[in-house]
Amino acid sequence: MESPMKAFALMAPERPPELVDLPIPEPEPGEIRVRVIAASVNGFDVAASMGAMAPFFEYRYPVILGREFAGVVDALGEGTVGFAVGDAVFGVVSKRFLREGAFAEHTTVSAADGARHAPGRIDVAEAASLGHTGTTALTILDALGVDVSGRTVLVVGATGGVGTLLVQLAARAGATVIATGRTPAGRETLIDLGATATIDYTRGLEPELARIGRGHVDDAVHLSGDIDEIAGVTAAGGRVISPLVYDPSVFAHPGITLVPIAAYPTGAGLERLVALVDDGLRVIVDRELPFTQIAEALAAWGHESLGNLVVIIDA
Repeated sequence: MESPMKAFALMAPERPPELVDLPIPEPEPGEIRVRVIAASVNGFDVAASMGAMAPFFEYRYPVILGREFAGVVDALGEGTVGFAVGDAVFGVVSKRFLREGAFAEHTTVSAADGARHAPGRIDVAEAASLGHTGTTALTILDALGVDVSGRTVLVVGATGGVGTLLVQLAARAGATVIATGRTPAGRETLIDLGATATIDYTRGLEPELARIGRGHVDDAVHLSGDIDEIAGVTAAGGRVISPLVYDPSVFAHPGITLVPIAAYPTGAGLERLVALVDDGLRVIVDRELPFTQIAEALAAWGHESLGNLVVIIDA
């Protein structure tokens, strides 16, 4: 271990995360080390900061928070191929335990499944918002299935990072996309991204769908809001796809299938995202904040934003 670097970390259980000095990690065999330039804030980070990921991941303190990043390779582990020092990359810190993270000046990831060369047509903040967020959107798209063409899909929570990608992906796949957004600007952007119609979730899903001449939808995606309300506007035989609810026992809606999903990055999946970006997929960034405001960025996540919140680690 070298020393030191700035990192936003949980130092012990039941302590809030703090900006601290920690040793710079060395890459293991098959890994790359990245000098992080930007990192995006997402729901995984918020949950991890509160200890809520403990049922799924071992916390090996100190735990550096942050899931997705963009930066420059600055060291290679033994036997690592496919990358060189100086390469611009994006990716996801995804290990079987929580320790390294993207909210740090350096992080280490698997060269096989944790990073790919950054697409040239987007900037570093957009690239930082692609790895985990894009993997989640693709996982939802795949859960919707190849038969999504011609179906009406409701995306609740469409103005967030995952939602803005998913609206584009589902529309490209031939779905009729109805997307929720609270603000006029947000709803206008969703139409621009490919949504057929938008509704204001704060006015209730059922009356808003009726307002646009819709009854029930074929399938729904639960990125925010009340899953029971969402199920209530989903037609019999339809699916509610959720990265937020893992326990089917809490879902009591006969005739409607709950499809819980979890996003696991793979090299093939990251390459798929690069190809989609090269083909015009837009990554929406709401705002960029300095590393010194990382706590504020975490607190701001989940409030009405349009796209991703990005922290600039190394300007």
